[in-house]
Parts: sequence; C-alpha cells; structure tokens
Amino acid sequence: MDTTYNLYVHRENSLWAKEAKYLPVTLVTGFLGAGKTTLLRHILTYKHNLKIAAAVNDFAEVNIDSKLVKDTPSHDSVVELTNGCLCCSIAGEFKTAVWKLLQDADVGKINYLVIETSGVTDPQSTIATLEEEYGKMYRIRLDVVVTVVDTDALVKGLLAEGAIGMGSAAADSQLKCADVVLLNKVDLLTNVEMEKAKQFIADYVPGAKVYTTKWCAISLHHIMEVEEVKPGSVVVSHEVVESSYRVNEMTSSRNRQQVTKGDGGVHLKQDEFASVVYESTTPFSLTKFQAFLGPKFSPNISRMKGNVFFKENKGCLYNFHMSGRQRYELSPCTLSGVQGALSVQLVAIGKGLKPEQLRCILSSCSSNDDDQVATSEEFSVAQKMVTDDDRFELMSPLDGPVSNYIDYRLLGNIEYGVTPDEAAQLHGINFNKMNSELAKRLNGASGHTSVLLVTLPNGVMVCRHSVNTELMASAWKETQSIAENVVSQFYRAVGLCKCGF
Repeated sequence: MDTTYNLYVHRENSLWAKEAKYLPVTLVTGFLGAGKTTLLRHILTYKHNLKIAAAVNDFAEVNIDSKLVKDTPSHDSVVELTNGCLCCSIAGEFKTAVWKLLQDADVGKINYLVIETSGVTDPQSTIATLEEEYGKMYRIRLDVVVTVVDTDALVKGLLAEGAIGMGSAAADSQLKCADVVLLNKVDLLTNVEMEKAKQFIADYVPGAKVYTTKWCAISLHHIMEVEEVKPGSVVVSHEVVESSYRVNEMTSSRNRQQVTKGDGGVHLKQDEFASVVYESTTPFSLTKFQAFLGPKFSPNISRMKGNVFFKENKGCLYNFHMSGRQRYELSPCTLSGVQGALSVQLVAIGKGLKPEQLRCILSSCSSNDDDQVATSEEFSVAQKMVTDDDRFELMSPLDGPVSNYIDYRLLGNIEYGVTPDEAAQLHGINFNKMNSELAKRLNGASGHTSVLLVTLPNGVMVCRHSVNTELMASAWKETQSIAENVVSQFYRAVGLCKCGF
C-alpha cells in the first residue's frame, strides 16, 4: 500500500492556525508595607468590565496578601505564590502559574494579569522572565512596571540616609525598574516633604511617570495599558458597570531600559531578610497587644501583617498591618472567606529576627484565666478622660461593672450647636464613618497604641480601648488631636446655625 506524505503540513497548520493571543501584564512591586496589596485590591474593585487575574507572591510561608485579595468581592482569579521569592526560589512555580493563566485567556476568562511581588523581591529577574520571547512566557506582554513607595518612610527616615526602603538591594532595584512610581501615603506629609520626595524620585528614576496617591487610589489607565471608553461607545460586557475600559491591543508602550536576569538569590543574602509566622487559636488580650505595639516594639521588624481576634470582641476578625515608621492598621474584615473557628495568624518580616523569642512574645499577648482585671480606679480614670471632652460620648455606662476596656465614639456636635440626631438628619453626618476614620487615623499615628473599631448590636460603631492607665494616657492626647481634624472634615459643610447657614 502506498504511503503519501504531505511535506507542507506544518506550513499549512501555521497558516490556518488561530492567532495566539497575548496576555497584557502589569507588574506591581515595592518595598515592605508600601501599599502593593492595597493597590491590587483597588484595581480589582474598580476594574469595571475588565477580567483581571491576580498573582500574589508572599515571601513568608503563609500568604496573607492573597487572602486579602480574595476577600475583594470582584476578583476573577487569584494565584498564590508562597514561601519564596518570585525572582529566585519559586521562579519555576511562577512560570507554570502564568502558563495556566494563558489558557484561561485563550477561552476568554481573563484579559489582563496583575502580578504583585513580595516586598523583598528584586524585580529584574522577574521582568526578564516576563519578556522572554520563547517557552511558556512568549505570549506574555509586559506593559507596565509599577513601583509603590511608602513616601512617609522615604522622607522621614530613609531619604536622609540616601537609600530606599531599609537600605535594601531589592528596594533599590524596585525603584530603578519602574515605569510608573506611586508616591503613596502622601496624606502623612507636609508640602515641603512632598516636594522633597518628588525631587528625589525625579533624580533617581528620570523618565518614570510619577503619581501621588492616598491608599493607592488611582485611575487604572495610569498603571495599565487600557483606555477609558467614552460614554455612548459600544462595549460588550456581561457585567453591569457605570463605566468601562478597553485593553489596548497594540504592543506594549513600555520603553524602559531592558534588564537581564541576575543571580537570583543574591539580594536575599545582601538584605538578610527573614520571616516568622505565628499562629494560635487563642484570642489576644487587647491590653497585652496594645502594650506589645508600644515603645518596646522590636525595631528589627520591618513589616508585620495578618489576622487577629480579641477576647474583648471575640466575634470579629481584624486585619492587622504594621509598616513604615511603626504605623498600624487594624480594621474589621469580612468573614466570608473564613472557615472554621477564628484564629490569630501573623507574619513578621525583618532583619535579625529571633523566631522563638518573637513567637514567645506574641504568645504572651494571648488572653488567659490569669489576666489581671482592671481596678475600679483605672476604669474611672479612663471614663473621666472621655467624659471631660464633650466631643466624645462614653458608651460604657458610668455606673456599670468594671471592665478591662471602655467604648467611646466621636460626635463633635456640641460646638456646632446641634444634637446628634440633628447632625445626622439635617446635615447628613455619618457617625459610623466618622469613628471609622478616627480609628484609622489613630492606628496610623506612628508609635501609638492601636484601638479596636467595634460594631455594637444596635449597629453603632465605637472605639474600644484598654483602660490601662499608662496605655490610655499615652493614646488619649493623640486621640484628641486627631479628633479635631476628623470633626472639621465631617462638619465642614455645616454652619453654626441649625438651619445650616
């Protein structure tokens, strides 16, 4: 029987084959605590009709950041890259994950990929991998490298030392690789400090686009290769959206100097960063945790993040973050992704950490039957601090039983001559939002103890603080100062007359 061979089969297949799709990518990098995960959550929240996948790298063995991203309601796909550095120890895992995402892009599940590196990653090798023109990565189109900078830390300490981050080789490279630099946390700076930061970035990364942000809020077309679709344009989408974006099909506009792969693990040896994980099913004591966050907090810890819950509010899980100049964020999180009983899960990253010692210190924050009960004098002193300032309302009854904590909320209505009901009904003052803002600012005030934002059964949000005299006294003066700014912000449209004029 004759056998016929088609010598042109490969040529014919290539002519008739469906054109391979390229997957556009934005790489988000930046030093520990700069706001990378905040930016990623912002992107997923305001993506509108875009179908975005997120790849999240965490240096520690527990990927706290990916859990936060998955808690964002509108994420399409989240890939965890854990317990290693994207540019070296888990580079192979990264390629495999991206290859799988390309298959999703082929069937229309996603049309954009955002990659968040860990805070200790040197992005040069990752960029070189994404720009490979062969192998698993050949259909990746790297559009933008975004470097997020903690501008407060840069100006207040690190800029004075002539270094970025903690004098880290990785942080230095993160900035040099940037197409776009986000100067984040600018609300913490003066105008003079802001100009100083801008000038430093302009000299250090000439040619990079620079934007200033608060909580990484920025329009997506500044950090992704997309364009806003004008009202009236036809956009095919199964989502109900107020506005929409179109992915630019042209080749990447990225024009930064190309980088090459280096020795993957060198920066980790130079920086000497390590991570420590602490996990427990026992709730923390608010008093003990606030004391841990005080002046004795270890200067070796550059970044700390995770989830905590407290004996004083057992039904609520809190996201905890420490970054920059010992600024804290302690905010209630949704329980949609929490399975089983609540637990404490914290990751610390820094230099010269002693794992067992740190775990022992954190363990001492746990509540137990031997916890010291506040004295009636401590309780009365804490209550008097609140009642002496008529901007606040004490939510713990004056004649109630002695407790280790007090609840209060900011109202600020007295100086405007209105009752709380009139402030809410006539002027639209949202006291829950006001107290949420107070708690956020107080926790972000460098070097001060944290306060819990608690929602009472009646839906009222209050600030909960330990009645420990030393802790309360150190925090209250800062609380009063911050309260003045918060009240001014919320009442700025309210006149001094009940009629609103």
